[in-house]
Amino acid sequence: MADTEDPESSSVPQLLLNAVDASPQRGEMQVESTVESSSGYLRGQVANSSRYNLRHRDVDSETQLRRKQQKMEREKCIEMKRLRKEEKRREDEERVKWALRSRALLDARSKAWKEEQRKLDFGGNKREKETLTWEIINKPPKGSGEWLPYESDDEFGTEFELKHTSWEVEKFTLELARCMVGLESFTGDTKIFSCSGTIVEYVDDTGYVVTSASLVRCPDKDEQVDKPKINVWLASGQKLEGFVSNVDFYYNICVIKVPCTFHLPSKSFSPNTWSFNFYENHTRDVVVLGRSCEPCSLKVASGKLIPRRSKFDCEELLVSSCKISKRGVGGPLMDFDGNVIGMNFYDKKETPFLPSFIVLKCLQHFDIFGKVIRPLHGLRVKTLYEANLSLLEEKVQSGIPERCGVIVVKVQEPSAELSTIKVGDIITHVDGVPFSNAAELGGILLDMCGKLWLDRQKLHPSDDFNQTAAVMSLKFRVRTYGGGKSEVTTQKIDVNKFTPSGLNRWPLPMPIIVRQYANGKLVDEEWYTTGV
Repeated sequence: MADTEDPESSSVPQLLLNAVDASPQRGEMQVESTVESSSGYLRGQVANSSRYNLRHRDVDSETQLRRKQQKMEREKCIEMKRLRKEEKRREDEERVKWALRSRALLDARSKAWKEEQRKLDFGGNKREKETLTWEIINKPPKGSGEWLPYESDDEFGTEFELKHTSWEVEKFTLELARCMVGLESFTGDTKIFSCSGTIVEYVDDTGYVVTSASLVRCPDKDEQVDKPKINVWLASGQKLEGFVSNVDFYYNICVIKVPCTFHLPSKSFSPNTWSFNFYENHTRDVVVLGRSCEPCSLKVASGKLIPRRSKFDCEELLVSSCKISKRGVGGPLMDFDGNVIGMNFYDKKETPFLPSFIVLKCLQHFDIFGKVIRPLHGLRVKTLYEANLSLLEEKVQSGIPERCGVIVVKVQEPSAELSTIKVGDIITHVDGVPFSNAAELGGILLDMCGKLWLDRQKLHPSDDFNQTAAVMSLKFRVRTYGGGKSEVTTQKIDVNKFTPSGLNRWPLPMPIIVRQYANGKLVDEEWYTTGV
């Protein structure tokens, strides 16, 4: 009986186990059905919502085009900023490299000199020590700054100078570079100066180079060095000998003739004056070029024309923001259309240049008269836009109608006795011809002098140009100011004298010359200048 089980009692646990085993399956089925129903609901919502444009916009083609242009302008602006930052970074790197090279050069020379002195001190050869002497010429006062090489090319542009311009500008630059030469002058074994020049003509197996008169100027006076030796370095690296043809120290211009049996490429200066009219809207981007001698290499820098007068005396000079070294003196200034619009001079912070139309008129005078002839009218002027604001404010309050012309800054003899023109008066015409700046006035006066002397030469072929028998009458249209009112008059100045060649100053930094002598004989010479 004990071993016999009740069939009903054994069936109840079995039913419970079946119920437990079946319950998870039912739960899973419910969850799966719930998920499927939810996902189906969501898919239905997405499908239904995709049928509608919840941000409906009525955008026409003009709006789309405008937005596209705005996007392009933003992208262009961003790219220009990136390029400017990259260019500035490269320029900074070049400056640092140049400073490090200069420092390393000076340190190496100082170390070599100290080592030589150490050997002499401990070598026991007192006689040899006493034979070495040094001389410093033009030694600056203490605190003048670091000594740098006098004719360093490192300050003249960078290798990437024109990479922000178009290929056309680079092509014009390379074409002009073929016509550029490096120049260096000597008197005996003593070097005078080195600079750049432009071949403007090749005729009868002779090339003619325009450059600065500093190449042949005496260091202490406005006179030509007696029989200078001139080396002319072509773009190919070949060296030729040059000879002085014409010199004018007023405009600091010089022509060197170069005998050569093979053809020399040339480039003439532009006669246009519109490039220097700052009242007109046109590009003022420019490129300056220079060429070093040994090794013969091209130097380039870019910048813009600046409506400001140079610190030099010459009234006809204009200024660009380009930075050059002293080797760039006499080199050409080119606009972005490939025109040669000036000849460069050196200043530490900017580059003064003589406008191309003045250069052309000087060459015409050289060809006809052998020298440049200009009237001594006794007026020192500057372009109207160069005047200070307080003076311009006074003129504006008086109802100034002119925006072009020159303002008188100084009246010299004999003008003070021959006219009533005063300091502060504005001159806008000469002999009825208008002009916009002092450079144009100078060009007009050169043309008038040329015509006067040609007429005189026809009447009196034997007359010497240095005589003062000729008289030139200049009629200036002058606007005077007084009592808050302005008045226009015509003032006449009779000129019977013509300006000497050396009226203007053309200063260059004085070199610090370090010479080494052995037994009283010069064995080494180095030129330096002080840093800015």
